Amino acid sequence: MSMAGEDGSTPLSIPGRVALVGGPSLGVALAALTHPDLGAWGDLSRDAAITLGLLGWMACWWMLEAAPMAVTALLPAILLPLLGIGSFRDNACHYADSVIFLFAGGGVMALALERHGLTDRFTRGLLGLAGTSPLRVVIAVFVGTAGMSAFISNAAVTAMMIPIVAGLASTVRPRLGVSTNITTRASTNFVTITTIVVAYASTIGGTATVIGSPPNAIAAKWLSDNGVPMDFLRWAQFATPLACVMGVVSVIALVRLFPVQGIQCDVPLGQAPRTRGAGWITLAIFMAAVGCWITPPDWNAPWRPTLLADGVIAVIAAALLLCLPASTRSWAPVLPWQATQRLPWGVYILFGGGLALADAMQRTGLSQAIGQAFTGLGGVHAFLALGAVVMAMVFASEVASNTALTATAVPIVGALAPALGVPPERLVIATALGASLAFMLPVGTPPNAMVYATGRVSQRQMIRAGFALDLVSIVVITTLAHIRL
Repeated sequence: MSMAGEDGSTPLSIPGRVALVGGPSLGVALAALTHPDLGAWGDLSRDAAITLGLLGWMACWWMLEAAPMAVTALLPAILLPLLGIGSFRDNACHYADSVIFLFAGGGVMALALERHGLTDRFTRGLLGLAGTSPLRVVIAVFVGTAGMSAFISNAAVTAMMIPIVAGLASTVRPRLGVSTNITTRASTNFVTITTIVVAYASTIGGTATVIGSPPNAIAAKWLSDNGVPMDFLRWAQFATPLACVMGVVSVIALVRLFPVQGIQCDVPLGQAPRTRGAGWITLAIFMAAVGCWITPPDWNAPWRPTLLADGVIAVIAAALLLCLPASTRSWAPVLPWQATQRLPWGVYILFGGGLALADAMQRTGLSQAIGQAFTGLGGVHAFLALGAVVMAMVFASEVASNTALTATAVPIVGALAPALGVPPERLVIATALGASLAFMLPVGTPPNAMVYATGRVSQRQMIRAGFALDLVSIVVITTLAHIRL
């Protein structure tokens, strides 16, 4: 583990130091080898060769974290105009794409829900319904966490749930007539399972909606730009059932790996925070936004203009929360602007960089060239090809940033779809979901790292449970995508 410097900064790891020089070197080598005037490989155009070099450079820096991911994401806006591939406006416009406003607006709503205690009330209500059964408590924790992470940052939900599940250990009581050995083991397993289920539920729940996780938005945007409409509702129609299946399988697998029979739980409800005026305003705005999102755009609803994009809905909701007064006494807003400092602004820049790179690949013909290079795979069964893509994404995401991996892979697999004879949405959505579902390593996702940091889940336990769920996720994503997309 690297040590922080005197100024609080963390020095680059050895792979990061190598990549700092290796990334640009790889980019130059790829561009030179495929350039029509310099290279001996392929028949790319000048612009496509340069874009391929930029792709290699950014992928290297993203995977090995040679620079902050947001800084790497700025390379298309800097280098492409300098190299004559579009103007600065052509490349920089992607950093203000509507999907970024959708995700940012959802983040503002999440902050308001948390600030006014609505997420806490939601979680306490679920736990109150669970009763004394440890299995039902585990299910309640999963449902509550996954439900919130469909609309709120996975890391934020995990941070909210960790203190709640930490208190569950004190509620465990042995059942009468059960041996001490069994109850002791079950009590230890209960602490482990209620902690690890928070990470897994956050990850799975984040796949259910477009705003649940950054990879979802990247995939949806690419599909919309390439003639496949993909809004909030269309994504949820496929991803929500997948999340439900993964949820059921995950709970079953975790309970079998960490048995909790022989104990009971007396969950203390405590005093839930009272919902005041600001809380009701937040809830009304949130429900209105969700109502607009799930209403099909082609419905002739008087309260839902047909051209009201999902990003516009999110911006309107965020603006209302930041402007409307919480009360007529102080006239302070429902959510002060200072609270938005907690939003992941770097992730929004990362979005833009991925969109700019994908657009450059499309404009220069690089995506089409990559697709043509794999025409030989046309004889491979579509199901096997899809499974291979999902498997590669699932295991790659264990060591690489899910968002950066998706931003790099989506335009590539999208270009492969015609060669494989499958609809592009099948490959692209499966790629994004595969990149999101990393269960095995603490570095796989922020939720994994956060629950591992509690000390209540060992790396061995996470690997044991996560490897099984990785394999399950490959089968579930591949099967459902093949059947339903």
